[in-house]
Amino acid sequence: MDISWIVVGIVCTFAVVLLVLIVISEWKILEKAGEKGWKALIPFYDLFLSHHIVGMKHIWFILEMIIWFIETFIAAVLPFPKWFEIAFLIFTTVFTLLSEVIHINKMCNCFGKGIAFKIGMFFVPYVFPMILAFGPAEYTKPEH
Repeated sequence: MDISWIVVGIVCTFAVVLLVLIVISEWKILEKAGEKGWKALIPFYDLFLSHHIVGMKHIWFILEMIIWFIETFIAAVLPFPKWFEIAFLIFTTVFTLLSEVIHINKMCNCFGKGIAFKIGMFFVPYVFPMILAFGPAEYTKPEH
């Protein structure tokens, strides 16, 4: 057996285990927030709920979905000038980062976490939600 297939198997196994841990973490976070955990299994709805439980306005979710749709379908099919593709890429990157920073800030506030945890959530986004999910942090509903 070729060694490359062993490496592919190990990487795929690691990816599946990480995906399962992420879904379980989302499940537990939703349960801590008073939602049904199984809702973490529904694509897009889990993102909507995540925005909702931290008190983000629904417009953020709607804009994220519009940008995702444009990136995924329209930009792949329609020919755009190169300058437009670059400008759109810059816009979507800035918007996504801004949205993620706001979401992380609000999520950590809901669970009573400070600036160090917020930085960890941003730079190590697969580990820190697991800490929220399985740790002693308790959810506090945000003020709207």
